[in-house]
Amino acid sequence: MLPVLYALSVAAYARAYAHEGGAGGRLGPFALRAAVLVHILYLSVRGVLEGHLPLASVYDFLSATGLSMAVVYLYVEAREGIRTTGVFVLPFVFLIQIVSSAYGTQTTPDPVPLRPFWFELHTLTAVLGYSAFAVSAIYGVLFLILYRDIKANRFSFFFRRMPPLEALGQMNIRAAGGGLVLLTLAIALGVGWLQRSGTGSLFDPKIWLTLFVWCIFAFSVLAYHRFGWRGPRAIYMSLIGFTTLLLSRVAVDLFFHSFHSFR
Repeated sequence: MLPVLYALSVAAYARAYAHEGGAGGRLGPFALRAAVLVHILYLSVRGVLEGHLPLASVYDFLSATGLSMAVVYLYVEAREGIRTTGVFVLPFVFLIQIVSSAYGTQTTPDPVPLRPFWFELHTLTAVLGYSAFAVSAIYGVLFLILYRDIKANRFSFFFRRMPPLEALGQMNIRAAGGGLVLLTLAIALGVGWLQRSGTGSLFDPKIWLTLFVWCIFAFSVLAYHRFGWRGPRAIYMSLIGFTTLLLSRVAVDLFFHSFHSFR
């Protein structure tokens, strides 16, 4: 059901993008909120039945990531009042969820639950933070495409449907700022659990790479609000942070041993 609901959301936002002022502008948020509510209900029921948050496998992680991206998008949309960017964000949510739904039921997750509960919160806040960074990166790419078109004096359909550059920049930094707060909480919860449980080590490469990514995004948000960085310079900084995040995860999985990698 979830892939179908997200597909309907994508279709509604695509209609809103193609026809300004059409019914899709109203149906899109309604369909997406319905999909998010069903998704939350599904994960909640699983959590009750399994006795822990459903984050024990890579496919559970993907499902939570898709939900988190949808929630972050709804937050930014509500704050900015702009719906024409949904057609660029929600297809990623749909693709992530369809992979999770197609393959997640074919695997048997680790029967050991994620405990204690506040360690589960560490995992959940990390997923939310990474998803916020992903949404921020999408807005960053849209900003750069629109910026290039304006410099080239190309007033295309994309130009007419996109919000102003300043609004896209605010959406980029708003999502990045939310991700930074969530990642900070995830790091604090993770380090606290590590010290109390004695499991793993503070010298784990994933911890240090995460701290490095945190520093990049922290500087990006600080530069926007305190140093007056605007335009492509601020966008490139946030995209560097997201690219570093992706590469660090690949590097950890391929070349390093980490005590809390998803398999």
